Amino acid sequence: MMEDWRRECDLLAQLLEEEVSNYRQLIKELKNQSKYLRQGDADSIQKSVRTIAERVKTIQILEEEIKKTGETILNGFGKGERNQTLSSLLPFLPITHQGRLSSSQKILLQLKGWAAQINDQNRAFIREYTTFLSELISPWFGHPKESEGYPGQKRPSIIPAFALNREV
Repeated sequence: MMEDWRRECDLLAQLLEEEVSNYRQLIKELKNQSKYLRQGDADSIQKSVRTIAERVKTIQILEEEIKKTGETILNGFGKGERNQTLSSLLPFLPITHQGRLSSSQKILLQLKGWAAQINDQNRAFIREYTTFLSELISPWFGHPKESEGYPGQKRPSIIPAFALNREV
């Protein structure tokens, strides 16, 4: 019995390390995507989007495996309850395993934050660019007609986000 939970803890640590590695690769690809967006390289953007989707799918699979493994370990200690996190497992483990798992959790939390930040920046760039393009081509195609149900209302003027930030 003692050997089983150690083996499960080693598996859990390995899965967490794989998740860390996948997040690092995801961040690298998100940075590449930023570069491709600014260059306007459509083929590279498409490849990047596919790579990111594959990486996210891998991360989701790993997260599910981590959850199952954690539950297995908790069940082995007789502490298995639904919706428990890895943090609830830590008090039952020896110090060496606690440190290893806790360290991986902290790294993952930081990497998730970075990935979200880069992804938000990419989304903002795309929104600003599409706003710029729509404002650029709208004079050729005209403005949509005013609603007949609300006479006298004008379209609100929109200040494009790119006008506020000259770096874009």
